[in-house]
Amino acid sequence: MDKGDMGEVKRFPRPGEPDEFVERLCRTHEAQLLAYLTQMLGRPELAREVAQDTFEQLHRAYRPEQVMFPRAMLFKVATNFALMHLRRRRLESTMITGSAGMEEIPDQRLGPDRQAMADQIGQHLANVIRGLRPNLRNVFVMAHVQGKPRREIAAALGITEKRVDKRMTKALKACRERLSSHGIDLAEVQ
Repeated sequence: MDKGDMGEVKRFPRPGEPDEFVERLCRTHEAQLLAYLTQMLGRPELAREVAQDTFEQLHRAYRPEQVMFPRAMLFKVATNFALMHLRRRRLESTMITGSAGMEEIPDQRLGPDRQAMADQIGQHLANVIRGLRPNLRNVFVMAHVQGKPRREIAAALGITEKRVDKRMTKALKACRERLSSHGIDLAEVQ
């Protein structure tokens, strides 16, 4: 679906950084957001309305420095507005027709907001791994990316299994520290 089919979402200019932040989000993700909302809601005009509500909410409620994962936040806010709309529509339908149509609200376990956050965390993690010292990076990649056992890693690198364990411990600690400096705690991300 191209942007011409979806119409243009009206933006309300506001002075300062939040306006630039929301404008950048809109320019970058508007077509994707409208396509997602149209699929979710079934009608392009409703998608535009929900997208507009989303951008207005972002103007009012968020400052750029508060947002670590902008795309994820954008899709989460939009999803919440769309779900409110679907619930309202379901309630109206239920009042008119009884309980038919109660299963209209989609499953959100794999929603785009979570996918966007996972993508951004993945990018941070890839950068962190690239920044590891080569001896730590080699052990980390062989174990966690290639899935090789300790014995095979030790043989390939010409080191002992104990040395593999030590390097892995250092690599994991460095990854945790660097991700933590970005505000990412992998124990909390699920």
